[in-house]
Amino acid sequence: MFRVWDVSLMICFSLSLMFVGGEGESELPPPRNLTFTWETPFELHLTWEKPKDLEPDCKVNYTVDVHHSQDCSERDKNKSQDRQVSRRIKNLSFKLDISNENGLCISVTVNPENCGIKRQSRPSEISIPPPSVRLVENRSFEYSHNRMKCTWESDVYVPDLGFYYSSDQNKTVVKCNQMKTGECVIHDTILKDMTEMFYLFNGTVNGQPVNNTFMTKGPTTFVKLDKPQLTIQKVGHDLHFQTHGSLLEFKPHCYKYNFTFSKCNEEKQVIQSNETLTVEHDSNCKYRARVQIIFSDKCGDGKSDLSDEVEYGEDRYPNLPVLLAFIIIPLIVSCCLIFSLVLLRRHKDIIFPKIPEPTLIFKDMLINNIRMAEDLRSTADGRLYIPFEEIVESRISLEPETPLIPTATDMAFKKV
Repeated sequence: MFRVWDVSLMICFSLSLMFVGGEGESELPPPRNLTFTWETPFELHLTWEKPKDLEPDCKVNYTVDVHHSQDCSERDKNKSQDRQVSRRIKNLSFKLDISNENGLCISVTVNPENCGIKRQSRPSEISIPPPSVRLVENRSFEYSHNRMKCTWESDVYVPDLGFYYSSDQNKTVVKCNQMKTGECVIHDTILKDMTEMFYLFNGTVNGQPVNNTFMTKGPTTFVKLDKPQLTIQKVGHDLHFQTHGSLLEFKPHCYKYNFTFSKCNEEKQVIQSNETLTVEHDSNCKYRARVQIIFSDKCGDGKSDLSDEVEYGEDRYPNLPVLLAFIIIPLIVSCCLIFSLVLLRRHKDIIFPKIPEPTLIFKDMLINNIRMAEDLRSTADGRLYIPFEEIVESRISLEPETPLIPTATDMAFKKV
């Protein structure tokens, strides 16, 4: 049994060695004489030759990878769509519209179609250095109504700086004539139909001609919409926020409307495809609103500036009477109390007249004026209260008696 097991292990080991050796022998040879030429400032033409010692009945195709960096070691690290272009073709040449902003690393790999057990070859690589001088920096673009505004900055003095553009559709290089310092405006009716844009800056630096090429997405990714206007109108129990703007260039589904408004100082935001926003009106609130037009990602990218702020209504409090009662009533009571205290202080002698002093007897009793009796000779310790003698001032006056003169009536009375 052990011998059978040993024989099985030896067979498996032999087969594994055969497969490993077969894999090393099945690799296709790489392409030969990979070269490039720039047919235009934006069009790169690649050519190569068929691999050497390729069997006549072996059919192959080629994978062309173009990486936006001179360093080929970074090719496998940055495989994003904007950093690398990959195409599979059957011919021995390839043309590609591309810019050389940061240098290029180009590789071509042979792929088997009908070559038995042979596998993909190793890549054949070449690198293209970037321009020696960067003529412009900080480029920006704004598109609106068949008009493309391009701006840039430059740290290099180039008196004969030229600016050109091209697209992947028309394959022609056009010079921008409306050029100022750091700015040029492109007018073209096919701008909004371009999916890619190529730009060329050229000039002379230190007696040497220099070309800089750049590539961006289509102009619809740099849409700059006009600043809208906003009006607020009351319709029934609702408020209508109506957007007013210039003539829209694209179809209605390409626009969104970003409404930012406040209701009683409560901020809200609504993004919708309709240019009119309807909200329920609250008469106790003040509304402030602004609107911004956004170019939908279905059609490109871009937006407008925010409109000027519009106001409607005034802030009111529904419990204002109760609130005023809680504030005004205590205020009135406090004012009346202060006024009463002032009056009492000013007229206290009239309102509260001075009470006459009590008689001497009561005064003497209050101060407990008790005296020892001098007439008593007893040994008892007695104390008698001896009141003060009250002096009463008499103002009675006597008048001399006037003799009465008898009258006739009195005489008659006596006779009777």
